[in-house]
Amino acid sequence: MSAAAPSLHLTDRVKLGLLRFIEAERLVPGDKLPPAEQLCRKFSVSRTVVREAIASLKAEGRVRSLRGSGVYVAEARDVTGRVSMFMAAPQEIGDILDFMEFRIAVEVEAAGLAAERRTETNLLRMEQAMAQFHRHMADSSLATDSDRAFHRAIADATNNGRFQMFVDEMGGRLIPRRALGASFKDEASKSTFLETIEAEHRHVFTAIAERRPDEARLAMRRHLEDGRRRYREWSLARDLPATR
Repeated sequence: MSAAAPSLHLTDRVKLGLLRFIEAERLVPGDKLPPAEQLCRKFSVSRTVVREAIASLKAEGRVRSLRGSGVYVAEARDVTGRVSMFMAAPQEIGDILDFMEFRIAVEVEAAGLAAERRTETNLLRMEQAMAQFHRHMADSSLATDSDRAFHRAIADATNNGRFQMFVDEMGGRLIPRRALGASFKDEASKSTFLETIEAEHRHVFTAIAERRPDEARLAMRRHLEDGRRRYREWSLARDLPATR
């Protein structure tokens, strides 16, 4: 497991802490949670971690948010046996392969819509994310944050808040290679891996920039299917059970 994996577990820790806080304070449906700044201090984490923990609780129906007002305890409901579509910590390769399959269904269409609707500002944000990706290729982060930023910029370009919400609610789980413990035999193999992803991003970007929706969809499909293949190869290399 790489050194960066605990950042994902941090979200889970805050999520559990919020549930315990709701119970300890005897909050009931309709009660408001403390503001994000206060939660950051309480759990000693960044706003990003708090936001992702709340997003996960929202996905499970445990809290709800009102624009400009805050986050509230949701109406109680039976969640026995209910599995969130958002992985708590993507360590099981079977879950990751399933999730990559789901991402293909969502993000292929997002790329096509982005090609139809993108603005120059959208393109600038994609280019900024790609430049950030290039800068982080040599460090231990595996450029995961900038990878996610690129996909977020594409979601923005759809001009459809549902695609944006998908990326935001997934947070760092969207790019799980650090959590999976991706490893390389040497720096050359790591560079080759990241250069491949960089090239895939460039193909998606070019199709979006040139307003070619069908090619954008195809480029995104290839990118995500290749990503799914890479996760499978890692699972075989580490002798992990692959269910698909």
